[in-house]
Amino acid sequence: MQNFRDVDPAELRVPSRRGADPLKLQRQIARFGASATGMPPPWVYEAADGVLVVYNGITRATRIAKLAPGSMIRVEVIGKLRRTYANEPRIGDFPP
Repeated sequence: MQNFRDVDPAELRVPSRRGADPLKLQRQIARFGASATGMPPPWVYEAADGVLVVYNGITRATRIAKLAPGSMIRVEVIGKLRRTYANEPRIGDFPP
């Protein structure tokens, strides 16, 4: 059973300290701009503390968070994680 949610992409946690690949982000901005039309939903896991951690779609979520702040995107929750991620960086914490 699929589990979709509408969330603010700036609130999604990232599993690494690096964030989106800058070159890939620039290519997506040039090609799609702030539009989420036709964008496949990023895959996220729900952590033990309830926050969502993005694993597939970090660049897509970053693009929308930077170019259309406050807008919501649809994500697909594909599983649960045992550890907490509340202290990990959010997509909104990375510089534009």
